[in-house]
Amino acid sequence: MGSAGGGGGLMMAHSTGGTMSAATGPPPPPQASFDGGPAPPPSAAALGADLIDKQLGLSTKQVKSVAHLPLVAIDLHETQPHIALFPPKGEDPAAGDVLPVLVGKMKGNVVLKANESSHKTLRKWLTKSKGYSSLQADSLATANETSSVVVLEKPYRWLGLRRLNDAPAFVRDSVDSEHTNFHAIAEESSTEPGVTFGIGTLDGSQPAGDDFDRVVCKVRLSSAKKTLTVLPEEATQLLIHQAQYHVAHKHQQLQASTSESSDHDEETVLEYPVSIALPSWATHDAAVEALTDSVGVGNTVILARSVCALAGALLPHPEGKANPVLDRLQKVRTALHKEFSRLQVQDPTATFKDDMLVLLVGIASDGIEATAVQISNLQTSQMSCLFGDFDILSNVAYQTNNPVSKVALCLSELEANLDAIAPDSDGPAVILTYGFTGSQDVLKQKWDEIKSQQNEWSKVPLIATKSEAVALGAAVLGAVSHGRISVLVTKGKKTKADLALTVHNVAPVAVGVQLNYFGGSENDWTPVKTIFDFDRRVPAGPYPIDLKAAECVVQRETKNVESLSDEDYLKAIKDNEGAKGIPKREESALNLQVQIVQKWTRDGEWKKVGGPMEPLVKLDADENRVACESVALEISLGATGMIMTNLNGERYVSPYKCQSLIAVVTGHCSSLVVAPDLCQ
Repeated sequence: MGSAGGGGGLMMAHSTGGTMSAATGPPPPPQASFDGGPAPPPSAAALGADLIDKQLGLSTKQVKSVAHLPLVAIDLHETQPHIALFPPKGEDPAAGDVLPVLVGKMKGNVVLKANESSHKTLRKWLTKSKGYSSLQADSLATANETSSVVVLEKPYRWLGLRRLNDAPAFVRDSVDSEHTNFHAIAEESSTEPGVTFGIGTLDGSQPAGDDFDRVVCKVRLSSAKKTLTVLPEEATQLLIHQAQYHVAHKHQQLQASTSESSDHDEETVLEYPVSIALPSWATHDAAVEALTDSVGVGNTVILARSVCALAGALLPHPEGKANPVLDRLQKVRTALHKEFSRLQVQDPTATFKDDMLVLLVGIASDGIEATAVQISNLQTSQMSCLFGDFDILSNVAYQTNNPVSKVALCLSELEANLDAIAPDSDGPAVILTYGFTGSQDVLKQKWDEIKSQQNEWSKVPLIATKSEAVALGAAVLGAVSHGRISVLVTKGKKTKADLALTVHNVAPVAVGVQLNYFGGSENDWTPVKTIFDFDRRVPAGPYPIDLKAAECVVQRETKNVESLSDEDYLKAIKDNEGAKGIPKREESALNLQVQIVQKWTRDGEWKKVGGPMEPLVKLDADENRVACESVALEISLGATGMIMTNLNGERYVSPYKCQSLIAVVTGHCSSLVVAPDLCQ
């Protein structure tokens, strides 16, 4: 749904009445029992399965290369990010007795010492002539150092942004953004240590107002030195490296207690695989790409923060104490089983469905989100993944500095979405809150005020999760993706290893396209056509848009093209496909531009993803722009909000160019439409 069934030409790309994409759920789960079904074979090691989650962009080679290292999990957008680790891959991933380990909390800001020595070390680290350990010793301030420091506050909020205005107003207001461009005079206007945000570029050149621009911060650590340009990716990388070192220290402690030993040099620690939980408003193309670059290793896993919270909430208590979430779900399962027993008397062919709907509401440092997840497939053999299927139905999020004010709106929109997506649902089994303890207390107070407005949910119990639930869940989901946790599945006479947890994601963002037939004039862009809407099942695509030079001619020359019938529109295209239309087709192809846009929240604005594309233009050997007749632009959306594009079709030059060349060579002009091989 949501225009996912197939592509269309330019006419379809003009339609702005995008439909909401309902998330179609997975096939009904197999019959389940409370004892988890038949006992699996004692070991999965003999099966030799290398399991990875390919939806998250991992490769078997990447996973194998870090299987002996602990996995780092971090709740990045929390005020004080929690860190957890998952042990290296064991001999039997299906053993079911390995759980994540909480490491602790860390600072969410980068705090640098304001002195000349700190400046020199940071400059050398930025140029990669010194390692992180040197930076840690000379530049990074300790918790006790609160004076003579410079603070880069929450640098991850600026990841991938091209302009200051791309960030919400409350984020812009929190920094010194007096200068939108950096010039020598602006840099020298103040010699006091501090940080100034503005627009720079990836290579330090002057901003040109294109996709090469980036929001950067100018850091001055000494009044005697010039400012240093630090990209948000580089500042965020410092936070990730701190988390890796915290995990290395904790892992060393755990190994000391078991008389094991391992190498914890800097190069090894910075290779630790990382699993990062992100709220949906931060899970968009530019931010995820920049975050992946900032980690510096290719086996990074980006996960939905709400799903991580759910995975962490379902973990058994490490000391064997009761888990109120599991107790509630067991009560609901018991009721489902009783109802099934009653139905089975009337219909012996009935099967037991253990689907349960869980609502999650969480606050991060700069927003709020509410998510509906259907869980199923109880598997008591795996302690870290008691339920094997998470089916996300809908997510509603807002980026704001006053998240409590959006609680009622989030829940009402989520309720409306569920009524449209799953009208036959029995309603939620439980509502879970997540985040640091203070925010969850505020959420509970707000829920007590507004729950009467949600008539269907007013009696649903609300349970607060531990503040570390997100980090622990990120460790579990990261371990599943890396094949460190698996289950044994028996089908017929065959037993094989499988992922311990399957997550069916929905789009955290909306994706659309705009077209311009007149060479990029700002007033000539068409309205946005939504390609993938919120709650669309992802990965999604490829969605093809057929682009033809003849069709561009019609769009340029017809004032009210929407008034044409399909028959008249196709006839107009046909009329421009002959030899007489060659000059018009070439001009139209050279002027066509396509802009992909993305919306991060439902109330947000469409933001550009990269610069305008020229799909009907190719460059010849001399770098000259040459027109093409037709191409199919394919757009895909990944689980983390990343957008992939591909051009398919006859990327041959215009017959007009070919005929001109033939006229020079043969002395006469042919009306023959030249084939691609003759063009070459």
